[in-house]
Amino acid sequence: MSEHTYAYLEPGRYARGWHIALFSQELAIGEVKPLHYFEQDLIAYRGESGRVAILDAHCPHLGANLASGEGRISGDNIACPFHGWTFAPDGRCVDIPYASKIPDRAVNALRGWAVLEKNGFIALWYDPAGEAPENYLPDIPEWGSNGWGDWTFYRSRIRAKACDVIENIVDSAHFPHVHGGNVQAFENRFTDRSVTQLSTIKRDPDANMIIPPGLAFDIEEARDETAGAEADAWGDATYHGPSIMYYYTESKSAEVSFRSWWVNCHTPLNQDELDLCSAVIVSALGDQPLDPEFAQMYPQMAHAAFGQDVEIWKDKIYRANPILCDGDGPITKLRRWYEQFYLP
Repeated sequence: MSEHTYAYLEPGRYARGWHIALFSQELAIGEVKPLHYFEQDLIAYRGESGRVAILDAHCPHLGANLASGEGRISGDNIACPFHGWTFAPDGRCVDIPYASKIPDRAVNALRGWAVLEKNGFIALWYDPAGEAPENYLPDIPEWGSNGWGDWTFYRSRIRAKACDVIENIVDSAHFPHVHGGNVQAFENRFTDRSVTQLSTIKRDPDANMIIPPGLAFDIEEARDETAGAEADAWGDATYHGPSIMYYYTESKSAEVSFRSWWVNCHTPLNQDELDLCSAVIVSALGDQPLDPEFAQMYPQMAHAAFGQDVEIWKDKIYRANPILCDGDGPITKLRRWYEQFYLP
């Protein structure tokens, strides 16, 4: 039997769907930011009404980058800093200050990308066929609510492939080797558009763990201090294909009770590099307010856990035909599910 050739390994292919470009707090009103995703120079800006737009970066006139000189916003439009050609959020050219008529070729010469701003993040829609965006990303009801605050996020750019990252959702065997915990319960559920991981992981001082560089605290000491604590804890992580994972968790113990949301995402820069981001909000569980010191420390611990995975991803290679054993989980099923985002 011949090996299956996955579409996501074909050169020049990127996954169809929503990809996070920025978090809302990164883009103020009147601000323009240069971006680079899918091997393309882009710009994001927030107009005076608060509307976010993402456009191809280079003016169709003589090629200036619209973000040069910090960009020029006029209402919800953006003007090229070179000759003042002005573009609407959908990319249409709406003004050339020194011309009596906008050339027909110029009207739709700049691409405007479909944008979704929700849950405190800004996503862009990628589809090489140019089909209309799909509405599949759920709301996070707690985001923006009292006691939750805004996202604390960690970003990393690494040399890796998106197909490496998504396999974590079905990989229970890596926890005692990467994250210093033992799996008490683990289940995967597949739908057409998502994969969910239901898990209970107990910290174990005897388990191995990866120590990411640059941490502001001792991750092994933090693990050991809580390893013996009795806690009723569980987590529900769902990958909304192709690139955005929501993770909700609750933990009840005598020391601290809390709940949290994580958003982990990966957006391709090019065929070999990813922009990775892990964002966290945390709140008290129950009537007692969350200890301020814990509230400040928890995002650091969450980002350290994400950093443990990053340390593996950045140095691994992708095995298209791996040798698997009976404890590896549904990796082949996950790969076939993920391939749909690269097919016509």
